[in-house]
Amino acid sequence: MSTILSGDSMLFTKVFRSALRCNKNKYLVSISIPFFTILITLILAVLPYLFSVTSDTYGKYIPDNYYFILPLVKCFYFLATSILACMLYSTVSIGEEALYSGRMMNKKHCFRRFLYWLKPSCSFKATGLRATLFLIKSCWTVVFLLPACTVFMIITAIAFNGGIEPYLFISLFVGGMMLTVSGLIFRFIVVQRYFLAFFLLSESPEKSIMQCIKQSKNLLDGHIFKVVRFKLCFLPYILLSLFILPIFFVYPQYKQSRSIIAKELIV
Repeated sequence: MSTILSGDSMLFTKVFRSALRCNKNKYLVSISIPFFTILITLILAVLPYLFSVTSDTYGKYIPDNYYFILPLVKCFYFLATSILACMLYSTVSIGEEALYSGRMMNKKHCFRRFLYWLKPSCSFKATGLRATLFLIKSCWTVVFLLPACTVFMIITAIAFNGGIEPYLFISLFVGGMMLTVSGLIFRFIVVQRYFLAFFLLSESPEKSIMQCIKQSKNLLDGHIFKVVRFKLCFLPYILLSLFILPIFFVYPQYKQSRSIIAKELIV
């Protein structure tokens, strides 16, 4: 497996075959993790609605002097369930990285590597990494989409101040759309610098969040387009999983392939 990235033209084929070998006869466990995660997330999403209906029904019994208590309780409850859902998603994501990397290295009891991240301390760290990456990627989104937003704001300002000529509107609108598309493309490429962050933390839980992010940036210096090509090669399979290919086949292959690529980039 150490030469997978040497031949870029055969990159996807080699990774896919390696993933098939690692996932052989293990699809049930692989797909059960995201299935139960989605189920629990849906339950967390429904609970605030049930709480809101119940509170509206029995809220009339609260004295008028304490009318502010019910809105505060609702806000706290919605916030708590949102945080729990975020922690669950982050924990499962990094647990899966540990699970699939264990399979790749032929380690026994790989599922224990997943269960390790369900501990509260590990879950908080995984959530912290997810939140940090979300903020960083949001900043890059603003940077790359700011020119397009500026163009659309100009169109809106002109339209509300005396109107705009059709040819000028078409020119500005097309220019804004081109800036949007190009901005999204550049944003997609740049954020791949953080591709290894979750993998690094799953392999070395003692590392800090910023250490994982910085190490990911350093390791991917000059290799970003390998990650981009890998994701673009998998895109047709992901799209076909919505209509033709079963998701329980595509999802484990993608996650296992991510681990293989990550391991090769680190080595």
